This record gives sequence, C-alpha cells and structure tokens, in this order.
Amino acid sequence: MTGKTYVVTGASRGIGLEFVKQIISEGDIVFACARNVSSSKELVDLAAKNKNNVIPIVLDTTKLDTIHSAVLEVAEKAPDGIDILINNAGIGSTLDYNIETVPQEEFTKVINTNLIGTSNVTQQFIPLLRKRGEQELKKIVNISSIIGSITAMDGSRGSGQGPAYGISKTALNMLTRLTANHLRSENFIVFSIHPGWVSTDLGGASAPVTSQESVRGILNKIQQCQPTDSGEFFGFTGASLEW
Repeated sequence: MTGKTYVVTGASRGIGLEFVKQIISEGDIVFACARNVSSSKELVDLAAKNKNNVIPIVLDTTKLDTIHSAVLEVAEKAPDGIDILINNAGIGSTLDYNIETVPQEEFTKVINTNLIGTSNVTQQFIPLLRKRGEQELKKIVNISSIIGSITAMDGSRGSGQGPAYGISKTALNMLTRLTANHLRSENFIVFSIHPGWVSTDLGGASAPVTSQESVRGILNKIQQCQPTDSGEFFGFTGASLEW
C-alpha cells in the first residue's frame, strides 16, 4: 500500500461517505467503516471502482465484537499500520426533549454512540497507529460539534440537536483532550473538529454548508495540523473554537 492510510467510521453516507470520496481523490487509501456496508450502494460502488483504495469494513461503534473484528481485518490488510483515524460515526438526539424532559434512555443511547463508541474505536485502533513508529506523525480526529461548546451555549443558541447530543459532544471534547495528553509523547496529534451545519440527514436540507465544503476543510486541517494543535477544538475552516 502507498500513500496515507485512513480509517473512517460512519462512512456509509453523509460526510463519512464524502471523506471516502475526497481521500481517494488524493490517491490515499481508506478503510471505510459502517454498520451495514451492503446497504450503502454508493460506498459499494466506490469500492468496486477503486478496489486498491477503498476497503469497506463492517463496524458498529456500539458493538465491541464488530470493532475487534474490524481491527483484525484492517491489521491483515495494512500490516504496517495506519496513519489517520477519523471518528465520524455519531447520532443525533430527539428534538422533542428539553433538559427538563429528556429521559435516561435518550442519554444512554446518544452517549453510548457519540462518546463510548468513539472511545472504544480509538482504544482498539491505537496499536495500529503506533505501528507507524514514533518518528512518524499519527493523527486521530474526532468529529464533534459547536453544540458541544459550553461557551457557545448561551441563551440565544438553545440546545441544537437536543440536550443529549450537546452533552455527548461536550464529553467527546474532554475525551479528545485526555487522549491527546496521553499520546503526546508518541508523536500523535489528536483534535476535535466541528464540521459546520452540514446539509446531511442529520443537518437537514436547509443547512448552509455542503458535505463537500465541510470535508474539504477538515482534510485540509488534517494535512496542515501541527503538534501544537493536539488536544484543541477547531471549526472546519481551521479556526480555533472555544470549549
């Protein structure tokens, strides 16, 4: 395998699928992870046309057995390791709830995917990133949201995708900082990034940012980031965001 090797979760649609398209346009390789690969015709077609650069992998971030199986498959096909992990998989929350009415099961469902799922995937893939060696720069990127910024959540903004979503992304940002601290001495860069309000299934048709614009900006930040960016929070334009 040549070029950079990426692992992207949630790659069956939306910005996850757009990551796959733009990564291979640069000649790089992507392990495109999704809960149900066969249900994404676009991903299946991309893989068929780009067999050396797109490798679909079944991975449900809420199920440890599928994460483990995915890691084994990636390790077999990329024995020298991977360069970049993009934790894109996530879900929204029910907009009908406010902070007074959101039930326990809503918190459990959203946090299990957006926080715990991301943590489990990261833990399992760190050894494959380490295979690149301490001299090589390795990167972990967590797709967060401005809705996870405590500073941004003043009275005028409300809770966006619902309380459980915002809280899960705030927790994800803390996970990012702790992961960055833990791996800093091993030449890792770990950061959170807000993709913008993107016109996907989650963002809705009226969102002002296209998936192409969002992913182009995120990949540009990934390519240009420096060790001093580790543990920080950015927008897709590359601008720093407040926690």
